[in-house]
Amino acid sequence: MISVKRIVMPLVVASIMPSSILAEGLERVDIDPSFLFEPGNHVEYSWGQVNPSIPATLGGVNIENVAQSFTVNNAAAKTSIGDKIDIGFWYTNNGNGVAIDWGDTPIGAQLEMPTLAGMVRYRLTDSMSIIGGLKRVTINDGGTFETLMDLDGTAGNGVGGSDSEVLYTATASTATGTTRVYGIVTEIPEIALRMTLLMEGDIALNVDTNFNQTDITGANSVAGAAGTTRAGIGDATTISFQTGIAADTLLFGSLKMSKWQNDQIYVPISIGGNVITSPTAVTDFEDGQSYTIGVGRKFTDNFSGSVSYFRDPASDCDSVSPLSPKCETQSINLGAKYSVSDNMAINFGATWTQYGDATVSNGATTSDSNKTNYGFKLSYKF
Repeated sequence: MISVKRIVMPLVVASIMPSSILAEGLERVDIDPSFLFEPGNHVEYSWGQVNPSIPATLGGVNIENVAQSFTVNNAAAKTSIGDKIDIGFWYTNNGNGVAIDWGDTPIGAQLEMPTLAGMVRYRLTDSMSIIGGLKRVTINDGGTFETLMDLDGTAGNGVGGSDSEVLYTATASTATGTTRVYGIVTEIPEIALRMTLLMEGDIALNVDTNFNQTDITGANSVAGAAGTTRAGIGDATTISFQTGIAADTLLFGSLKMSKWQNDQIYVPISIGGNVITSPTAVTDFEDGQSYTIGVGRKFTDNFSGSVSYFRDPASDCDSVSPLSPKCETQSINLGAKYSVSDNMAINFGATWTQYGDATVSNGATTSDSNKTNYGFKLSYKF
């Protein structure tokens, strides 16, 4: 049984993409605590390219693709203190974000939100440990947002049709927020079993925002106004596991539950010369859950591979946000790991994603949507 542990535990690295692009709200990349389980001192860097294709139809006009490509850079490092304590830091430049452009229709957003997490793992016993730490989310300076908006207090999300309709554009300043990260880990080393429960708190952000709005009536037009955008990052609970099912084979999976319904985005507007925070959110984010199941296999002493399936079931495909115009996600993920030496390894991964058809709250529809992403990860222990 000891040989099972020695062979399959390293496969967990091969089974995880450098950028596991996720599904709810503004989520892009999950916190990955697996680096804390590496022995001794460990550093890693990963890069991923994400290429979504979301065709849309709005007002009889076909838009080839409303989603834009982006890159992901992740890094992690950890060290051990004695036999019981591991301390590590994890970073991604794209923990949350949006890159949407509806072309000639004035709806769009460009925003990147890096995430930095500091975590400590403490071993209570050989089979039980706890994780605790902090997560810090930053809104990068210069993020932009554009939409059509009603100022009557009853509409948002780019819905027009009232006498108070305006073309609204905004630029955000940098802002940061911090929350807790904590969890518990159960292990049975003899069969390479590990189950992790990781919880992340939500974050409220107040973002200084400069905005312009052009009213079709002229009454509420304003240029160079300033106010505060209220934004939230949803909380999440992730249960992940791995277990050896044969000397050269690892079964792994995860279940993530994200709560975004109470974490919408509210932008400042100007009515009658007074700047207020809009009483209506400009997003329609919903709570959701997703799961992954996969298998990894060691082929030689230096090479191993994995395949996994990801699914985020449909919640409400009849009214999705223009900032996230997709629904019912499912993906196939392929990964490979090559050990260059006893201390260095390189991972490669690729994902193909299919989205379900959706009706957007601005009246558009999306169909035949998909996404491809690929990347690599370098890891070194010393």
